[in-house]
Amino acid sequence: MIKTIIILFYFSCVSGTVFSLFAQTNPWKKLHSPVNSTLRRLVFVDSLTGWAAGSDGVIIHTTNGGTSWVMQNSNVHTFITDIFFANNNNGWALTLKDTFPFNTVILKTNNGGDTWVSENFQDASALMRTVFFFDSLKGFIGGSYIARTSDGGTTWTRADIDSNMVSGFPIYKFNFYSQKFGYACGGRIDIAGVVWRTNNYGLNWTAQGISADEIFDIFILDSLHAISLSGDPEGLYAMAKIRTTDGGLNWINEYLDLFGLSFAIDFRTYKEGWSASGYKFLFTSDRGNIWSEVETPDRSVIFDLQFTDARTGYAVGQDGVILKLKAPFEPSNVEDKVYPSEDFVLYQNYPNPFNSTTMISYQLVVNSNVTLRVYDLHGNEIATPVDEYVPAGKHKVEFNPESNIKKPASGIYFYQLRIRGSEMNSEQVYTQTKKMIYLK
Repeated sequence: MIKTIIILFYFSCVSGTVFSLFAQTNPWKKLHSPVNSTLRRLVFVDSLTGWAAGSDGVIIHTTNGGTSWVMQNSNVHTFITDIFFANNNNGWALTLKDTFPFNTVILKTNNGGDTWVSENFQDASALMRTVFFFDSLKGFIGGSYIARTSDGGTTWTRADIDSNMVSGFPIYKFNFYSQKFGYACGGRIDIAGVVWRTNNYGLNWTAQGISADEIFDIFILDSLHAISLSGDPEGLYAMAKIRTTDGGLNWINEYLDLFGLSFAIDFRTYKEGWSASGYKFLFTSDRGNIWSEVETPDRSVIFDLQFTDARTGYAVGQDGVILKLKAPFEPSNVEDKVYPSEDFVLYQNYPNPFNSTTMISYQLVVNSNVTLRVYDLHGNEIATPVDEYVPAGKHKVEFNPESNIKKPASGIYFYQLRIRGSEMNSEQVYTQTKKMIYLK
């Protein structure tokens, strides 16, 4: 029974002709992997620190941007369906027992995965597939239904879901625009793809069938716009591009001239998005209007992907494959050119995501003219925390959206460090940009 569920849930795309946008310059490269087991889920908390998990109870961890990965002892040997970290220390993972009564098991860690503790989910009849946390205490779990916690998962309260013919279908993933507003997605194979929507902190959800097949992921562009892709597992029917322009009240379904599935979707920049689609990527450079197929290195099969900043992304999949994208350019509407330098380091902001203030750190090898700017998702400059001559060393800057924006909205922002006229390179200009997420 469990094997059948897993086969259906992780059914790979049928093969077909792949058009490579990048010819011999595919930006995705293979990293060394310590495992051969399928890696189904991936989560990074910053540009260096991430985890991947999948079959045989495998959890692997990197602290250096994927250069090396170490095995962590999950204490289980069953398929891990999801893994999520709220920060460098607090993480959760889900698996199903392979013996009767086949209940959901929650794995927890408070030390970055050095040790994992497992406990049965409080409802033995529920099959839970996905987990999401805002911080160490507040989170959601989904599968047979949606439940929320305010104590780190010690206890769960079932959320209210409106009653209709699709509201009880399986839930595969959560995505939140803010702590108040978010989506869940899922559905049932060959019956309906479903989106659940909340605008009151997850207390109540409304369900809507929006496609003919399951939906595995949704990317939230802003408070009104979101996009997803849905495909037919048998490959008999074309994929659908699904959009909302009114915060999920209504969805537009348009068919693409593509076949397969979309297991995960994320955007690297304001315009550039990618989908993990089994033996291929799907790629858009125009905000999701047009999608094309891009080969994976060595025809690797991939199931999940995530961009940690405007230049870097990771993907994982079958046979333990780990891919990394290192783009040679910055987000459009911010600056297109990147000049790498050993004169400085820009660190990932912490915490990230954040809901009040966050700390941006950078380090200079030599005294330099420094400008630190913050941009919104459209490329509009909203703040300049630093614009002065700065001595060598490590520096920290606190950023508070409430102090810089009249009515700050939850979502993705970019911060860019610009170095001009350092003591080592008086005529050169260097820039580096990273992505941060603000959740009100």
